[in-house]
Amino acid sequence: MKKILIVVISVMFSGSMLFGQNSEFDSRLLAKYSVEELEAIEKENPRDIQFLTYCLDNAFYIGDYPNEKDGKFNIDGELNNVDLTNINLFSLGIELKEGKNQMYSVNGKSKLLIVYDSKFLVEKFNQTNK
Repeated sequence: MKKILIVVISVMFSGSMLFGQNSEFDSRLLAKYSVEELEAIEKENPRDIQFLTYCLDNAFYIGDYPNEKDGKFNIDGELNNVDLTNINLFSLGIELKEGKNQMYSVNGKSKLLIVYDSKFLVEKFNQTNK
């Protein structure tokens, strides 16, 4: 009888663990998406969540602002009071665009934020996550 009770409790516990799991997402995604939206995205296509998470760290490059070329290239916008050690494109309201890199001057032209085009990012993501 003890063995049956132990088996029943074990099955109930493991079942509740499986069904009670909540997906954990990178908290930086919450700057743009609600938990419900992220759960829906993950349910429909889990790879999309992986891609969004990949973009958090890989969708941009920060370089020196080329003052000597100022006015000779198109800047998509200016970003001020940005912590360059903690960039989150979603909290900055930057949307990825297909076929076009975006360039933003940062903190009074001290740096240049280059956001890669979405097609390029998808290719890099697919290479990384085969």
